Amino acid sequence: MKVLGIDPGTHRIGWAIVEGTPNKQLAIEHGCLEFPPKTPSSIYLPKIYDFFTSLISKHDLDAVGMESLLFQKNVKTAISVAHARGVIELVTYQHHLTLHTIAPNTIKSAVAGHGGASKQEVIHMVGLLCNIDSSRLIDDECDAIAIAMTTIITYQ
Repeated sequence: MKVLGIDPGTHRIGWAIVEGTPNKQLAIEHGCLEFPPKTPSSIYLPKIYDFFTSLISKHDLDAVGMESLLFQKNVKTAISVAHARGVIELVTYQHHLTLHTIAPNTIKSAVAGHGGASKQEVIHMVGLLCNIDSSRLIDDECDAIAIAMTTIITYQ
C-alpha cells in the first residue's frame, strides 16, 4: 500500500509518501510545504492545490491520510486550517482516492504503542520503524510520516 500522509496547517503543511504493509513501512519521500507568516489565503490556497495535485499525480497512491482538525481556541486559525484541509480534500477526491481522517491519539497509538505518547516518543518510533534519522525532520514532516504509517497500519 502506498499512502500520502498530511499534517495540515495553513503556513506549514507536513507531507510524506510512505509505502508498506502493517508490519513494515518505508518513507519514500517527505517534506514540508511552507509559506511566510501573514501570506494571504488567496496566495497559499492555490499553491496548496497545485502542490498536492502535482505530488499525487507523480505517485501511484492507494489512499491519503490526514490528521483530524483539533479544536482550537483561535477561531481565525481554525478556519484557515479548515480551508487548507478543504483544498487538500478536493485534490484527493479529484484523483479518486480514499481520504482517512485520523485522530492524534490514534496516530500515537499506531506508531508508539499508546495514545498518550509524547511528541518525542513518536519522533523516535518514526525513525526506528522507517529507518531514518527522524531527529533531523521538522515536526510537521515527522507527523506526516506517522500519519501515513497509521493509515497503512489501520486501513490496509
